[in-house]
Amino acid sequence: MTTPSADVEEYDQSTFWVAPARNFRSSARLHLQHFLVQNTIGYLLEPVVEKAVAGFPQLKVADLACGNGVWLSDLHSHLVKNGISAQLDGFDINPINFPDPAYLPTSMSLKQLDILAKPLPADLIGIYDVVHIRAFVSVIPDGDLTPVLSVASELLKPGGYIQWEESRGDRFIAESPSPQVSKVACDTVIQVLNGSLQARGIRNDWVDVLDTHLDKYGLQNVRVHVHEKRKQDFKGWTEDYLMVWDELAVFFPPKSKEPNAPLSREAWFDLFSRAVKETEQGVVVHQGRFVTAVGQKAL
Repeated sequence: MTTPSADVEEYDQSTFWVAPARNFRSSARLHLQHFLVQNTIGYLLEPVVEKAVAGFPQLKVADLACGNGVWLSDLHSHLVKNGISAQLDGFDINPINFPDPAYLPTSMSLKQLDILAKPLPADLIGIYDVVHIRAFVSVIPDGDLTPVLSVASELLKPGGYIQWEESRGDRFIAESPSPQVSKVACDTVIQVLNGSLQARGIRNDWVDVLDTHLDKYGLQNVRVHVHEKRKQDFKGWTEDYLMVWDELAVFFPPKSKEPNAPLSREAWFDLFSRAVKETEQGVVVHQGRFVTAVGQKAL
């Protein structure tokens, strides 16, 4: 991608996905993503964690970067069904996608908070039994997990659990249902995106060893689960990624402004349109697998 001009938006992961024009689209995509993740991993609380906390008189759970709160909402229903009393708190830097409190369970609250801006509010320190983290690859471009782990650890009670679910954002796989169906455009989109990430030094290989990071941080009883995405969900994942790709035109300059740019905005629109047509012929795009790592704070 070229040097930004007035017609090209510079990518900043802290602001891009909370821009007003993307609010309802991003929220809809988060609902779809949650549905697909749950299909993949099959649990809201990792089974060993749920067994450990099931008998607590008042379970306290924090969800970091909670988006529209869909994970907490599902967790509330699950806990009620199983007779578990809980306080469920979601935190996000931008509250625009929060449902109105009138439509939330009384045990659930969503609050605006930049979790990486220290110090954390004193009334949140050391009060949670579980801290949930999901899909943080876009906010950890350099592979340094320490700031996130530090926040999660501060929020936890002694003996509390971190549950972190992640998929590599730098690994896209395009598959065609048959040799007769082209996937050239989807492959080209993937090459463009990977090239941009590499140019910025962004790698998500830490996801493959997420449990090692938790262990090195000092968490105990660390374990990892690797879940392969289901083939019947590949179309859903494809549509989830197409929603993202559709937003990326702002990163490419119009041909009239930068005629010598490696990829113009018009060329991106054409490439994206051809990729969509390929998916309509059965091509799917996915990231292979989802990882859950769990660790326990020392007593």
